[in-house]
Amino acid sequence: MEKIKQYFLPAFMLVSSITLLVVGVPRFLHELMLVPGTPIHERVSRGETVSDEDLDILEKSRLQALEFVELPDAYSDLAASYLVRARRATTTEKREYFAKKSIETAKTGLDMAPLNTFSWARVTSANIILGESFYPNAVEAWRLSIATARFEPFILIQRVHMGIILYDHLNDDDIALLKDQLGMAYRWNKKKTRQYAQQQQLVEWFIFLSDEYPEAEEYFKK
Repeated sequence: MEKIKQYFLPAFMLVSSITLLVVGVPRFLHELMLVPGTPIHERVSRGETVSDEDLDILEKSRLQALEFVELPDAYSDLAASYLVRARRATTTEKREYFAKKSIETAKTGLDMAPLNTFSWARVTSANIILGESFYPNAVEAWRLSIATARFEPFILIQRVHMGIILYDHLNDDDIALLKDQLGMAYRWNKKKTRQYAQQQQLVEWFIFLSDEYPEAEEYFKK
């Protein structure tokens, strides 16, 4: 019995160390592989223009990271890159290919981390790119993006824009959500919200959706 006690702690420490190595090293290598593409992903997230070569680096880094361990962050970043490619595609074939690839990749990550509001927004955008027959899928993803983070300043205005595109497919509850998103965007940064409306030629829509916010309605008219 004494011998068992004598060897138990060293054996336990050895097993624990091996377990930490098995679990920790792949994750460390995953994070290491992400590094080259991270600055590019940050630029993509800010809506800045990046080159095709930059997207190649971003995608390669995420695919290499996934070879060590599958984590939702890499899938989400890949979906963002594929969405950029879909938006800038010069042919219908390429546009559809990358839009579908973005949806597929985003959903793989969402199966692991379903509360990623940005990934749901990307699924919404990609379905919109695919055309009106995919709008019901876009509406469902749009709802989930809001449900997972009702106030997310980085995509509030974009959610409003997507809701306007999908307006004919929204029910009464969805329209109430759309108006709520616009109200929050206005309260968060009314100047930026109005500038976006002007740049995207959505002023009339913003006025129309502000019927419950007289102050915002008047501000958008200026």
